[in-house]
Amino acid sequence: KVEDGKVIAEDSPLVKAVKHGYVLVIDEIDKAPINVTCILKSLVETGEMWMSDGRKIVSSDVDVDESNEKIIKTHPGFRIVVLANRHGFPFLSNDFFASMGHLFACSSIDNPEADSEIKLLQQYGPNVDIKMIKKLVNAFSELRSMADTSKISYPYSTREVVNIVKHLNKYPDEN
Repeated sequence: KVEDGKVIAEDSPLVKAVKHGYVLVIDEIDKAPINVTCILKSLVETGEMWMSDGRKIVSSDVDVDESNEKIIKTHPGFRIVVLANRHGFPFLSNDFFASMGHLFACSSIDNPEADSEIKLLQQYGPNVDIKMIKKLVNAFSELRSMADTSKISYPYSTREVVNIVKHLNKYPDEN
């Protein structure tokens, strides 16, 4: 970053998480370039990762000289949570599960049930009429059923209906 006209190096979120024991959440890892996932795979698989500035991340159980600024010891509380779309149409992304799925405890997360989705959408659209929210939830449920039976190809997610509700909340006079 630039401060007072000077370029100042700052650790990335990954390095900060490694140093301080944070949980690093990486969304849509399936869209990351292969070279990025290869580097991440090295960190997850071996606990080690070389960085472009010459520093090296090492596992928390490795004995290192703590005064060596080129070595970053992984905090024992450090965790990585990755989110990925399933492979194949319509996502057209890298097959993350084939290359790295074995390194993670993988879970498939379904869309929420109607009651939960309604409550969620009310949080995003407190000024949107509940009848409209229920109509949207029903419409998206039908769209998802159609995708499950291959009548349509796109598997609509909660993300799309959230964006509609946010829009309706911000622009209540639009039809």
